[in-house]
Amino acid sequence: MGSGVAVIADWDVDGVVSAAQIVYSQEVVGRYPLSGRQRVHLIPSASKSLPRVIEEISNSNISHIVLLDIAYSRHTESFLKRIKELNTYIIYIDHHISSYIHSSAIEKLVDEFIVGKTPTAYLVFQLMNTLKIASTARIRAFVEVASVIEGRRQSDVSTKFIQLIVALSRTLAQSRNRELWEKLVRWLSSPLPHTSIPFTMDINRFVEPQLKGEDINMFAKELALRAEKIFNIRLVDARGEKLAYRPSALASALYRIFRNPVILLLTNKDGSNYILIKSRDLTAYILALELYRSGFAIDIMGHQTLSYSLLREDIDINSVKNFIRTTILKKL
Repeated sequence: MGSGVAVIADWDVDGVVSAAQIVYSQEVVGRYPLSGRQRVHLIPSASKSLPRVIEEISNSNISHIVLLDIAYSRHTESFLKRIKELNTYIIYIDHHISSYIHSSAIEKLVDEFIVGKTPTAYLVFQLMNTLKIASTARIRAFVEVASVIEGRRQSDVSTKFIQLIVALSRTLAQSRNRELWEKLVRWLSSPLPHTSIPFTMDINRFVEPQLKGEDINMFAKELALRAEKIFNIRLVDARGEKLAYRPSALASALYRIFRNPVILLLTNKDGSNYILIKSRDLTAYILALELYRSGFAIDIMGHQTLSYSLLREDIDINSVKNFIRTTILKKL
């Protein structure tokens, strides 16, 4: 198909920073994935929208595809199989739980595969270090922020800066503005130290709405009153509640109240029970994996600090609680 590189990455900050590092490596350094500087074709996408990317890839002069920060799912699997038919070289780097548990299946579909429990941006950063590619100060700062946001570790990075990047990440994820996404990726990958961000931005306009959210905070406080304590974890049974908020946002609000890992028991629109776990460490990752391995969960999603576990219909909730308690004693 000739030479050419396409980078397909998630809309959020982890995807943006991951994509920027590959662009820097290919367009500026000319090292990876191809030898020599070449323009990178950028495509933002989520797992569900990957099928729409196939036509764009098929009609382009692409020989290498780099898939970044996109969880493995049936949509991802279908996409990889279709791309493999085009004899395209596929590189897949991700940190989601589903990619970890299906790693054997992924390895059969791709040419290079890196999966880990740290954010995808940090996995790419480690790859760059292995290839002896020195990142710019701007990229290093954003890798640090992505790591903090994803819960990898604490940092001395300015709280205001982190809030701005969180707000920007959410804006990109909600607006699905491809032009803005690509501008940010190319700005991040620029080797010029004093280039300004490629769009005007009022920091307070982005940050303040994220800090308010009074309604969800009040609702979270009401739920917190019924929380059950399992060691340092707080379990909240909200299966009978009609949520007016995103479950992940509610879990984050509860986490801010307790400053400890939070387990939310919820019911989806199909009437099935599922568990959402929010933590700042690997607790969410570990518990989701154990629930899946032990047969309590039939499907899991998310990453190291926010996981979703769909429970078997015949599972008793009390047995799930006892299993979590036992797992914490053994693993955590």
